[in-house]
Amino acid sequence: MQMKSDKQIFFHPERCLLCLSCVLACQMKSADLKDISEVGKARKPARSLKVSFSHGTPWVWKCRQCRAAPCSEACFTGGLRLDPACGTVIQDREACVGCGSCVLACPIEGIGFTPGEHRPGKCDACREEETPACVRACQSRALVYADGKRVAAEKRRRFVQKLTRAK
Repeated sequence: MQMKSDKQIFFHPERCLLCLSCVLACQMKSADLKDISEVGKARKPARSLKVSFSHGTPWVWKCRQCRAAPCSEACFTGGLRLDPACGTVIQDREACVGCGSCVLACPIEGIGFTPGEHRPGKCDACREEETPACVRACQSRALVYADGKRVAAEKRRRFVQKLTRAK
């Protein structure tokens, strides 16, 4: 398994075109499909990412890989745990009994039941790949995969620029 440092998937709603290419890429990856024409014929893909429209703004809902993950704390079987090596919440589907306590504990609906399965599924940030499938598919760069500290510093810099221009 590849180390991922402190990279995370960030969403910029102002860039989102609601094309749903991120959702399709995620579903194709989870169903291990290479050709888009196979999507309806394959097994149901895991529900790892969803897009909604709220108060005039598109929003992508996915697991945020919390450092103090409520889902893993709620999981009494050890089916979810934070892997400190890659910084993601790892799901052990064999240990999962399908009780749904992780679904109830997640404050952002980052975990959900996949149609036809009795166990919830979640985003693993494509930890075996350099860049997650959803990010690669997003042509408007609404989803970016970057170091959290760098993204926060850039956001602060833009905010300060905006404040100084306003004066």
